[in-house]
Amino acid sequence: MTAQTEHHFTYGPIDVYVVEFEGDGLSPGVLDALLELSASGTVRVVDLVVVTRSADGTVQVTELREHAATATSGIGMELEIEGLIGDDDIAESIANVAPGFGVAIAAIEMRWATTLASRLADASGRVVRTERVSAPLVEELVAIAAATEQEGA
Repeated sequence: MTAQTEHHFTYGPIDVYVVEFEGDGLSPGVLDALLELSASGTVRVVDLVVVTRSADGTVQVTELREHAATATSGIGMELEIEGLIGDDDIAESIANVAPGFGVAIAAIEMRWATTLASRLADASGRVVRTERVSAPLVEELVAIAAATEQEGA
């Protein structure tokens, strides 16, 4: 009989979200959404970079991890994996962004996923692949399924 090892991961899987916005700076609403979810413990934002393209095409990169410690420490958001979002991620994210727009690149850990990863490892399971279906696509698929069901009724 083999001894069962308990796994307690400090971090779970991390998703990278690229959120496009209009203007030369991150929308306060986008930042507020991240801060609220971080403060509630729903997510952990581990890295955050804002990249904008001005009207003349100039690209400005702001890595918020340097400023975030003082700006966000009072509400529970700590950007703690420095450099997780790399230069290649930044270049890929801004490549097709039109002048006058920008992107926020957020590396986010879903806090429940840490527990899931630990439990799966405890059961000798190993996640070998994950995929994400975006919320707009899920909504579209549900609407199509509902319409198909109504047509068949």
